[in-house]
Amino acid sequence: MQPLPACTACTLRHPPHHAAPAWLHPAPDLPRAVICTRHQQASSDPRQRIPLDIRTLPELTHARRPPTTASLSWATTITTRWYDHHQHLHTRWHTRLHQLTTANPHLTPGPASPTLTCRTLITYPETLTLATTLDRLPRHTPLTRTQQTAFLRHLARRLHLTHLVPADHDLLWQRLTTR
Repeated sequence: MQPLPACTACTLRHPPHHAAPAWLHPAPDLPRAVICTRHQQASSDPRQRIPLDIRTLPELTHARRPPTTASLSWATTITTRWYDHHQHLHTRWHTRLHQLTTANPHLTPGPASPTLTCRTLITYPETLTLATTLDRLPRHTPLTRTQQTAFLRHLARRLHLTHLVPADHDLLWQRLTTR
């Protein structure tokens, strides 16, 4: 795990009153996003030397019950695939990316595009929602078709979607059908 820059406002030195970057090593069971709710700053990529202003994205700072490592791993893999393949939440994530790049003009496209370097941060709220919802699945017991449908309806509501119908090749569907 590579270190990530901490919120520069949290690391302010009193004399001579300037910010110095600090480095955090996030816990292995958390996404690679480091978010400071106090100063509304974030980092999602170790190459970012300037913290990102996330004041226009309040959904990134809402506290949630931490999911289990296994569910978080599944959720991260699923939302990354959805993001890369423009599935289910693409419009929301595109809007969030636009807000992030507008509030942070230093995120200009270059060798590392904000579309990729900020992916973890952009998908962060939905990744945690999916992970905590996956935590409620029964262990080692296959779901019936009725339970799968109920789970997908519940997840759609939690993600603020009108419906969620994953294709056979969708990793979420694979998670629901293989135990």
